Amino acid sequence: MLNNLQINKQKRLFLVFGFLNFLITNAVLQISLFFTPILFSTILSQIINFIIGYYLYGKKVFKLNKLTNLVFRKYFALAFILWILNFVFIRLLFYFGVNKNISALVVIPLLVLISYFFQKRYVFK
Repeated sequence: MLNNLQINKQKRLFLVFGFLNFLITNAVLQISLFFTPILFSTILSQIINFIIGYYLYGKKVFKLNKLTNLVFRKYFALAFILWILNFVFIRLLFYFGVNKNISALVVIPLLVLISYFFQKRYVFK
């Protein structure tokens, strides 16, 4: 069981590594949104997010000694759900007149909260 100090450290690490992951994947997303459809842009950025996040969150944030096949499948399922949410929310905001690049930035905080909760409680438990 983690104490409050460990939980706070874990949250800080999640935010630090998440910010690094965000910088990389959002750069890819923002650039690709100028040249490709939303569907392709969100898939590409989600694949990059998946590769970076799986290792950083599993090993560095949640301190797993071994990233198992079961953990991989759980992380993949979460990443797939987050991609769908990302795509749907960007399309929805775009439908209501919000620029798709701005929409992508607006959706991120919600996805971060969902991601942390499910990684902590389900994926890397």
